[in-house]
Amino acid sequence: MKTKYIRNIQFIIIFFLCNIVVAPIAIAEDRIQDLQQRANFAYEQMMEAKYKAEMVAMEATDAKEMLQRVKKSLERAEQEAETARRKSEETNLALEQAQQRWNQASDALADEWKKPQKN
Repeated sequence: MKTKYIRNIQFIIIFFLCNIVVAPIAIAEDRIQDLQQRANFAYEQMMEAKYKAEMVAMEATDAKEMLQRVKKSLERAEQEAETARRKSEETNLALEQAQQRWNQASDALADEWKKPQKN
């Protein structure tokens, strides 16, 4: 009878030892699964952030290119405005000169009309 009892104790001890060994393994597996899920979630977040960063970088590049086009357009408009200003000054000067010539010619004509006619 003692032999049966000793055998049972041996089995009980083996059972508890197996549970002691298996329980941490099961806990470790759960922990590993949890860590893997967190890693997967973090990876998805990282990929989403990477995509957003790439989109923002493309938008920034587009904005820079648009700014360059606007700057060039502004430079052209400034050049055209300067050219128009110079032409306006030249035209005003030509108008003043033409008015002076007309005044001189009108005065000369008026002087001729005022002279007594010699017949």
